[in-house]
Amino acid sequence: MEQQLVDDIMAARAGALAAVVAPGDGRLAARERVARICDPGSFQEYGVLAQGRAGGEVVPADGLVGGTARIHGEPAVVVSYDVQAAGGTQAPINQAKLERLAFIAAEHGWPFVCFADGQGDRTAGQAPSIGLWLGGGSGRIGLFDGLCELSGAAPSIAIVSGEALDGHAAIAMFSECVIATRGSALGTSEGSSLAVEVHETRGDIDILVDDEPATIDAARRYLSYFVQELPGGDPSPAAERIGEIVPENRRRAYDMRRVIDAIADEGSVLELRRGWGPSLITSLVRMGGRAVGVFANQPNSRIVGAIDAAASDKMARFIELCDAYGIPLVSLIDSPGFYIGQEAERDGIARHHVRTLAAIEHREVPLYCVQIRKAYGLGPLVMRGSWGHLPPDLRLAWPTVETGGMSLEGAAYLAKRKEILAAKTPEEALAIRDAYANTLRERESGVRAGQNFSFDDIIHPAETRDRIIAALQLSPRTRRAQKKTYIDTV
Repeated sequence: MEQQLVDDIMAARAGALAAVVAPGDGRLAARERVARICDPGSFQEYGVLAQGRAGGEVVPADGLVGGTARIHGEPAVVVSYDVQAAGGTQAPINQAKLERLAFIAAEHGWPFVCFADGQGDRTAGQAPSIGLWLGGGSGRIGLFDGLCELSGAAPSIAIVSGEALDGHAAIAMFSECVIATRGSALGTSEGSSLAVEVHETRGDIDILVDDEPATIDAARRYLSYFVQELPGGDPSPAAERIGEIVPENRRRAYDMRRVIDAIADEGSVLELRRGWGPSLITSLVRMGGRAVGVFANQPNSRIVGAIDAAASDKMARFIELCDAYGIPLVSLIDSPGFYIGQEAERDGIARHHVRTLAAIEHREVPLYCVQIRKAYGLGPLVMRGSWGHLPPDLRLAWPTVETGGMSLEGAAYLAKRKEILAAKTPEEALAIRDAYANTLRERESGVRAGQNFSFDDIIHPAETRDRIIAALQLSPRTRRAQKKTYIDTV
């Protein structure tokens, strides 16, 4: 082989690899991002010599670095726009690279990670890239086709640490998980981008962190639940105090996150969409090393754990995500049921609550339920599923359990309406209500619930973790050869 040809290629490659620099605002260069998220030495870049043009200037790598790699030892595709190269704008060469890699990810079912910062389409005066580049550069699949094919088959993650505009924002919204830094933004180049803090309250952001290195840590951690099973895990120190979490006064709230911390392996809790639908918590955790999805009512919220429209969508989407990837589910129940009233109706609870019921019924993964305190109305059904298609594998309750068609106080108002209306003082009316409610509570106490076989067992709170781990060990995780469905990004 002619040495000059080899030297020319090597020199061109060296120049291309050296051309991508850091933005200078605390963020990493495109290749630094990629190197940090991949297992050391595993990244194989595609299109090192590819280049585009902007304003008559050469754009190294055409503003996008991408290739194949391993993350936690498993194959993955990783791409990063380069905001130092024409603002990381989208153009024919880099879009062809991206579509090529999206095709590889979809073809093999490999996770797809995209650092999605960028300023939209490079060609001024034309439609943004979301319209220009739907066709596949490979001739077989386009970028958004690829992301749709991946959904439910392999995890897709978008990372935003600056601005993601137009087509870049579309990549984020097509992805199953969006990780963003505070102060970054999503939207259009027409001046309608919004800070991710606003997007977080609308369910658009799964994980919000402080800086770019934290996004990389979060992305690796998120992927670990989908590609790794560990041989075991130590309990959290919080496990020793689990019996102290629920107050003796049943009207006092508590933070359900403390219960999740107490049953999960130490340091294993990764909460998703924390800023949206705050009456429900959704977290990926490990229990005895196994990846588990926990969805839990939050009594310490404004609506005391009731399930409103946002919580309905949040729960349904999380159940679909875990079900698609064979991750068992744990539900922690303490809810007065669905949120009702004019506010709830304006938010569309009549339509949104059905999606939650459908998701819990259509799942195929095991479900382990723990009722901690109250569950009224449709609350028990939506949190544990029915006894029909696929009942929960294990249904436990704590001694503080309360179940009924409505709140016990509400039932007392109906049953003792005449006596309450005839009371001479408000104090007397409350006493009548509370006395009857207490009678109902004793009738439906934990002991009675166990005797009536309303639950598989009524347990001490300290038993919760071990009982769920024992059940998990009987159900090895299985992954489908083909995806079951796509994951709704709502």
